Amino acid sequence: MQLDSLPNELFLDVFKCLSTSDLLRAFSQLNTRFDRLILTHLQDHKCIDLRATAKYHVDLFWTQLLPPLVTQITSLTLSNDINTPNQIQQFYSHGFTLCQFTRLQTLSLSHVHSSETMDKILKDLSHLLTLSHLTFNTCNINHDWWVNIVWSLPKLVYFSFIPHSASRKHFYTPRLISSTIKSIHGFCDEYATSIIDLTKQTPQLRYLSISADNRQSFSDLSTYFNSITKLNLLFDSCKFNSLLNILRRIPNVTHLKVDMKSHCIDAQIWQRLIQKHMTKLKYLQFRMTFTVLANNIIIKQEVEKVVDSFRNPFWLDEHRWFVQCDWNPRSRKCYIYTVPYTFDSFNIDFQLYSKSTCAPDNAECHFECVRRLTFSTTSHTLHECLSLSHIHFSNIEHLTIELSRPNHFLYSNDQFNPLAYADEMNCLNLLKCVLEQNTHLTSLHFHRWPSAILNLSQCDIKNVLIFELNLRGSAGCDFYYTAQQCDQISRSTLGMQCRILTIDVKDLTCVYDLIMKMNNLQILDVRCRCDQPNSGEITIKENLREWLQNNIQIVPSDTRDPSRSTVADGSRLYIERL
Repeated sequence: MQLDSLPNELFLDVFKCLSTSDLLRAFSQLNTRFDRLILTHLQDHKCIDLRATAKYHVDLFWTQLLPPLVTQITSLTLSNDINTPNQIQQFYSHGFTLCQFTRLQTLSLSHVHSSETMDKILKDLSHLLTLSHLTFNTCNINHDWWVNIVWSLPKLVYFSFIPHSASRKHFYTPRLISSTIKSIHGFCDEYATSIIDLTKQTPQLRYLSISADNRQSFSDLSTYFNSITKLNLLFDSCKFNSLLNILRRIPNVTHLKVDMKSHCIDAQIWQRLIQKHMTKLKYLQFRMTFTVLANNIIIKQEVEKVVDSFRNPFWLDEHRWFVQCDWNPRSRKCYIYTVPYTFDSFNIDFQLYSKSTCAPDNAECHFECVRRLTFSTTSHTLHECLSLSHIHFSNIEHLTIELSRPNHFLYSNDQFNPLAYADEMNCLNLLKCVLEQNTHLTSLHFHRWPSAILNLSQCDIKNVLIFELNLRGSAGCDFYYTAQQCDQISRSTLGMQCRILTIDVKDLTCVYDLIMKMNNLQILDVRCRCDQPNSGEITIKENLREWLQNNIQIVPSDTRDPSRSTVADGSRLYIERL
């Protein structure tokens, strides 16, 4: 059956399942019919999300698709992140302004570091009278008055602000009272306003997300937050009493989510807090960490004691709240969390033992929220780690494998170890199964395991679509791939799919080969070390950009992330193929 013979209605149904990026990549510029169908879909759908969209398709969108849609779009998402550098600047350079989107209800902007661009956005923002949802993610705002613009929006209900670190001091108390804002995500204890002042200016606030790493945070709270019904807390190194101080002042909370990196509240304290201060609580989700400085037997006994404290009728019968505790006898770290697990990241610090208050039935449902999975182990225990059967993840998008020392996979060609190689291939064949089973996986990071990507090519990987590879080690564990190894990477299944590659290479020829042979490569984050004596590391700014322009027909962009402070961090090439 020919693709063109299928009815338009079927294609429009298929389009509903695709992101804007995938839609443009798969169907744009095929023929006039599909271009019209794309426009029809966008007119009906009215939601545009250009994250992860290649520059070619973004330019096509600006010139051919957006003009007739401007007054119809209700949701717009733009980003300047690693996948789409300068996308928001390009939006303005094509003559568009946010003011033109007269029906816009949802606006999400990410990684805006330019003050000039941010000024344009803030100027336009006050004209978006229909806006109900606003997100600024990793944006650099250096004005003290910007928050007043946000609080003046007449229909704004949801506001999320994850600032660039330099902007935290510029979140002042709004001068205006917003009678519409009900949800604030990303409040930080480093802001120039306090939680008390913020809630006074937002009397309808129902949901609040707080991140706290200041040791003095929230120690002087003197008021109750009666309007808040949903609270999300991320506590890093904050004092334990500060956490308790907040939990004692939210009498109407029904949903509570707490992530603590350095504290653990035991079951009895939780129970007293809930029964006395949070009587309306229906949903409790937490993740806590504690350390037991003892041998494995005592650690196991301590874990059993902690888990058993959550087995009384209050937890199991009245609320049906269940917990699980994982521990590593080597690191002596213990992680206790409610199940189902509701956080997007999970670290398997192997060797991992677990104890839970719930039955093991349907255990695979416990980790459906996890998108980022990290295996922290040694080369000797990696096989056992990858074959864990009591924990199942079904929605992993980013996988990191981090090998600690000693790592017997770090052999060199002149010191080939057949036993280590056999062990490594067993691990890679098991990893192949993991990759093939996780159909949502798009990003893979090998940390201190440089030979993995080389030997993985010997495994017959099928039905895997991984677009991002990170092959860079950590400080003290640098590994620079040779021209021969780069050629091997480029010809591998993962190399041919790769769009974003982070790698360290030995010379400029490697960069040339990677770009020329990896046809889907859009972004190359590279550090280059020449073999010439005393040459050290070469930066794109000094030599590499000019070398590429003189040798290949590719336009490299040296746009850099402002958060990077040294050239030793590497330099990015944004590749536009001519």
